[in-house]
Amino acid sequence: MRLIVTQFGVVALWIICVSSWTSEKCVMSDGFTNLWRGDDCHNGNLTVSCMDVDNVPLHLAIFPISIQTLCVKMRNKSILHPNDFSRFDKLVELGISGQPAEILPGAFRGLFGLQILSLTCSLNLSIYSNTFKDLHNLKQLRIISCSFSVIALDAFAGMKQLTTLTIIQQEHNLLSDIKSLAGVLCRIVNNTSSLTSLVLWAEIATLSNPKCIVSNGTTYETPSFYGLQDILLNFPDLKTIGKGVFEGFKNISFLNMPLNNVLQMQLLQSGVSKVESFQFLQEDSDLESMCKIVYQLSTSYVSITTDHVNLSISAIQNCMTLREMHLFRSLISQRFIDLSFIHGLRNLQVLTVHQFSLNNTRFTSLCKTQPSPILWLKKMSLYFSSIFSIQRRQFFCMKNLEELNLKYNRISTIDNFAFLGLQKLKVLNLGHNQLSEIKSFNFFDLHCLEYLNLEANPLVHIEALSFAHLSSIQNVSLGDLNFPPESKIELNLTCVFGSIPRGLTYLYISSGRRPMTLIIGSDGAPNPGLGLHVHGETVSFQDCERPFFRAVVELTARTEWILCGSIFAGSYFKFLQRFKLESKLSTLFVDLTSLNTLVHLRDLQLTGVDLNRQTGLAIMFHNLTRLETLMLLGCRIDYLEKDLSKDLQSLRELRLVINNELTIMEVFPEPLKSLKYLLIQDLLLQCSCNNAWFDNWAKRNRQVQVMFWDSTLGMKEINCIGEHGTQNFLKYSQIHCSMDVGFILFASNTLGLLLFMLVVLLHHLAGQYLLALFYITRGWLEEAVFRNNKRRYRYDAFVSYSGKDERWVVEELLPNMEQRGPPFLRLCLHSRDFQLGKDIVDNITDSLYSSRRTVCLVSRDYLRSNWCSLEMKLATDRLRVEQRDILILVFLEDISPHQLSAHHRLARLVKTRTYLDWPKEPEQYQDFWDRLWATLAPKHGQ
Repeated sequence: MRLIVTQFGVVALWIICVSSWTSEKCVMSDGFTNLWRGDDCHNGNLTVSCMDVDNVPLHLAIFPISIQTLCVKMRNKSILHPNDFSRFDKLVELGISGQPAEILPGAFRGLFGLQILSLTCSLNLSIYSNTFKDLHNLKQLRIISCSFSVIALDAFAGMKQLTTLTIIQQEHNLLSDIKSLAGVLCRIVNNTSSLTSLVLWAEIATLSNPKCIVSNGTTYETPSFYGLQDILLNFPDLKTIGKGVFEGFKNISFLNMPLNNVLQMQLLQSGVSKVESFQFLQEDSDLESMCKIVYQLSTSYVSITTDHVNLSISAIQNCMTLREMHLFRSLISQRFIDLSFIHGLRNLQVLTVHQFSLNNTRFTSLCKTQPSPILWLKKMSLYFSSIFSIQRRQFFCMKNLEELNLKYNRISTIDNFAFLGLQKLKVLNLGHNQLSEIKSFNFFDLHCLEYLNLEANPLVHIEALSFAHLSSIQNVSLGDLNFPPESKIELNLTCVFGSIPRGLTYLYISSGRRPMTLIIGSDGAPNPGLGLHVHGETVSFQDCERPFFRAVVELTARTEWILCGSIFAGSYFKFLQRFKLESKLSTLFVDLTSLNTLVHLRDLQLTGVDLNRQTGLAIMFHNLTRLETLMLLGCRIDYLEKDLSKDLQSLRELRLVINNELTIMEVFPEPLKSLKYLLIQDLLLQCSCNNAWFDNWAKRNRQVQVMFWDSTLGMKEINCIGEHGTQNFLKYSQIHCSMDVGFILFASNTLGLLLFMLVVLLHHLAGQYLLALFYITRGWLEEAVFRNNKRRYRYDAFVSYSGKDERWVVEELLPNMEQRGPPFLRLCLHSRDFQLGKDIVDNITDSLYSSRRTVCLVSRDYLRSNWCSLEMKLATDRLRVEQRDILILVFLEDISPHQLSAHHRLARLVKTRTYLDWPKEPEQYQDFWDRLWATLAPKHGQ
């Protein structure tokens, strides 16, 4: 059986499949997590996703009517009938894909709240008249790969609130459907007066003038859509544009098409007056003629892909309206890159240049050739693969630049003061270059810089205070640190930063495949909320007690081990909320037990960890009561037992990818009260009846969605491994672990009923006497055995008291009894002398009969204690058996006769026996202790 797993999405409803042990075709999630990435079918709090559906009411009958998002993949040649979805009147988003043959009118009846509908069609799907008429509140409609030849002209009628229509056709055998735009326009004209956005993507070669004859006989030579505000058109294979094609679209928001001299002329004659964003593949046209198109169509955004283009100021003088320009070039013979054309584009705010060169092309300094200030440019990205160095004051003239992206070049050196003048720069990306050294004044003057990326650079040396000028820095990525082989890789954060920035929120440091030591160096620390990402063969920290560690809330370690000294460093990150450790199964052992000290942890991922070698595995996850997500990926563990899950009451998602045969004990999921998702990949169970429960549990559990995924097959039977190799687990459990269930139920019910009747009868007739009878009999036997022999007692007195009076016992009773002598008394206290692991009633009985006397310390708390009541009862039973003065009452508080009357045994004892009162006056304490000691001290011959 297959399931769909969900995450939030806004563009389209894409479908992926995972296999499950449940018997249903559908799965429901609550928006907590995206279980398997890739599916965008989730736009509400309650989502249902279904596969292989041919009967919607039947397959969705088990789900609540309150679901908000529904994704259905229909079976081949299935039909959507009227009222199929009518019970889900709270539905907000609906996605339909697969191979349905027909959608009958009325299929969407009852969906009063539906706002988004995505329909991915088969080639022969028929959509009839008024199919969507019941969707009065629909706002977005997406039609993907549907043949327009089988969609009725008035299929879209009745959708009064529709604002966005998206049509995507990419199959080449559908080209005839919309080659003249009539396939689309003639179906929406006069039916969608509320439409404000149209998205059309079609692989067609010819656009001809629309001419529509709609169902009522009305003819539209050039239908107009005056309400459209956003028109996005994508025609990547376009060859010909007919005259007046875009007469109904005066303003186009986005247009993607090839561009040559012929298409330029045809576009200007198409009737369009403005194209806001233009993306095209330059064929045989030059930049000067392209800029004429930009000027005449008032284009603000342009993206050009070309092999050769003249970027001179004279060539681009008509591109003055551009605010954003993206240029993709491939150079074969040019030896330098000249960006001086920027001086001619005074409205340009964003510039991206992708330049792919086979030669050592040089980057000419823009600010040296044209030193006049460039005040308009805000963002510049230069992907040249040919910039080798950044010289002093290289970008000095770009006074208002906020983002500079130089990623994926071949920069090996940066001069000091290279970025002088960029006082408004916030983002600097130098990743994936060849930098080997960072100098003290490389980043001078970048006081507003918030993001600095130096990752994937072979850094050999970082000078002291290199980042000291970055007073606003928040995000820093370093590496790969590649210090000389003869030296250790050690990085002192205080040394390179001067003082660790308070505003730092993310720090990435990598040493590639070499060991690395990070030194904090001072008590400076960022504000709480830091995300730390480290990568190296092993990563060691020094100064592990520094405040820096308490600021880290997210830690990702791609390393064999993350250490502080020789021990696991994780426990020093006291306020960690998310922890990801990516290790290797072959690494040397390091004890991870201290994970259980990270009590704030919410997300934990362990990758490549051999948990079988962890001596503290049973308690490793104890105390993690806030943990919500646990992932064990590529790990080794033989058993999942209750000890592991004991404290995981908040766990909602558990994902397992285990590299060995696994046994899941039946008690393992019992503490997981909040578990919603259990995902197991490449599962190979042990062929053992210990696992037989799991199949039934996974099928019948409605709270937890159990999903199984095989990385190679996607979907397969559940297997197990045993003495006879790999076999089907379901068949194994049926043969070896099943019994005659009917007979077992009959026998167990009969015996249980008889036992229940017997217990009830005994309890009714003699329940209050049974326990007393047992201990009286035991006392008679012991008295008979020791009557003629001198009995040896372990204690002089058993002390019966309430736990709330323990302070008086420890501070008053023990010093005055056990430290006074000779002889020195030996008292028996439950908190000190009871045997661990033994039944508490047996402990009381053995201690009481092993003591010469029993002292009951009576207080109001004593009268309220059930255990004290039991001790009093057993002591009086012994008193009746032995007929000796073995019970001593000491009243610690004044207790009225009315309060005693509820405790019959104690009330009778008070009337017939002498007792002691704890005196109120301190001068009487000594007389009290003398009397009590004299009573408890063994007499001659005892």
